[in-house]
Amino acid sequence: MRVACVGAGPGGLMLALLLRRLGDHEVDVFERSPADATFGFGVVFSRLSLARLRQAAPDVVAALLDQGARWEDVEVRRDGHAVRSSGHGFAAVERRALLLSLQKLARESGARLHYRTEADATDLLDRYDVVVAADGAGSRTRAAQATEWGARQVTGESRYAWFGVERAFDAMTFLFADGGHGPVGAHVYPYTRDKSTFLVEISAETFRAGGFVDGHTQPPGWNDEQAMEYCAKVFAADLEGARLIGNGSRWLTFSHIDADRWSHGRLVGIGDAVHTAHFSVGSGTTMALEDATELARRLHDAAASGPDALEEALVAYEKARRPIVAGIQRAAWASRRMWEHQEDHADLDVGTLMLRLLSRSGQSPADLLLRLDKGLAERCGHAWTPKPTEPVPALVSAGEPAAPGDAVLVGAADEPLAPTRDADTVVVEVDATSGPLEAFLSGATARLRQARAAAPGARVGVLVRATAPAEEPVATAVARVAALVRAETVDVVAVAPGEGDAADNRAAQMALSERVRAVTGARTAYVCPPAELSQGWTHVQSARADLLWTTTA
Repeated sequence: MRVACVGAGPGGLMLALLLRRLGDHEVDVFERSPADATFGFGVVFSRLSLARLRQAAPDVVAALLDQGARWEDVEVRRDGHAVRSSGHGFAAVERRALLLSLQKLARESGARLHYRTEADATDLLDRYDVVVAADGAGSRTRAAQATEWGARQVTGESRYAWFGVERAFDAMTFLFADGGHGPVGAHVYPYTRDKSTFLVEISAETFRAGGFVDGHTQPPGWNDEQAMEYCAKVFAADLEGARLIGNGSRWLTFSHIDADRWSHGRLVGIGDAVHTAHFSVGSGTTMALEDATELARRLHDAAASGPDALEEALVAYEKARRPIVAGIQRAAWASRRMWEHQEDHADLDVGTLMLRLLSRSGQSPADLLLRLDKGLAERCGHAWTPKPTEPVPALVSAGEPAAPGDAVLVGAADEPLAPTRDADTVVVEVDATSGPLEAFLSGATARLRQARAAAPGARVGVLVRATAPAEEPVATAVARVAALVRAETVDVVAVAPGEGDAADNRAAQMALSERVRAVTGARTAYVCPPAELSQGWTHVQSARADLLWTTTA
């Protein structure tokens, strides 16, 4: 098979070397930049991602580990306080070193690498059996194929800047500070024996208040000296005299990229060209390498099966990779929110902040974290437990048996409320996602008043269902609940599963509960099935919710 790859990042190079190793395929990689040109500093890998990559190319992983850094701990620092968690397992390598290693291995395998060479994917189709777009988040190929692929790009408002620092931190270190214009956070991790990546994030409000320069308006390679000076000053105590390093470092916005289809005809995309995940989960390079591994195997099998097998191979590649990528993107969205809403956790003690950080993606409940690190609760100064130690109240429907402490969900909006005099807590369900705001407020306040009349002496609240795990529907629901809390007394806001699958519900519920609690000041109750009590209990212990209720099902 003759294969052309547009883009010589990690994904494109991995695809080239694996195709050559699998069979006598002709592979050309086209890259418009010089071979030694790259932005960024360290590339991070989890223990799990290293294990998966080792199966496909053990020499790539060996080169990575030989040249990079490894560590087990996560540390959180704020206001002069610090706490550590162990047992996590990460590795990182300088991005340039990773690229040079992949270039060497690709050339040795027989792939042809063409640097300083512009290439149009559509034009290449005349000369190759298949063309692979590996040209990153700014993909020209995706832009040209936007309709065919159903591509979408949503840009966030917060800002981030990548720096290096001439000091090797010994853990994945999260720093939080007040930068004078608002909260500032940093992710720091080593990638060599004497250097670390130093990634700083600020909100859109902080960016505007600081009078900073929009990095998107500046030429490639430009370093924002104002941003570097600001970050060095904010985190001076953590830097301990070490110097920040710039490499095209400037304030940028993150774009979430996705596509309905990853291929069209004989053109297929991998990595950031067709999907991105927020850098706070450190999976961008991993996804590109794993995409390349799967696609190389499918293309090799198609070559052995004949010319009619290509379409089936591209469908199989996407079918295998899409669920994995979707899970990473969901976790990355949840993680991203913690950095874009730093004001929501500005008042947490450093121990609670640690638990919130470790559980921010929705994939690590307290029972898992406490198994990984048996001394975590003690070091954080909390008496955390894997699961609740007391009976958990249930949310029951009106007319069902209710034990003392249970909450009662009264009838639908068009049904009269029967007296519910024995209930401690009564909640009415509201739709906080659709319809005019005025109609929502009118209906919800009327229903709350009816509930108070039907259950005198009980706490009365509202129940909202989890939205899709995306910023816009969550923001809409939070804004509506906030307006309702301002208009009417609401004793508790219960956040329950929606109609999505379990993983989507967990991510959206977590975000909705945390944001409602922070924005409105109302007491929140996280509602979950009995099988997910550890997840719900994690959100209570990390102050995303005040109460935990279970469903009766």
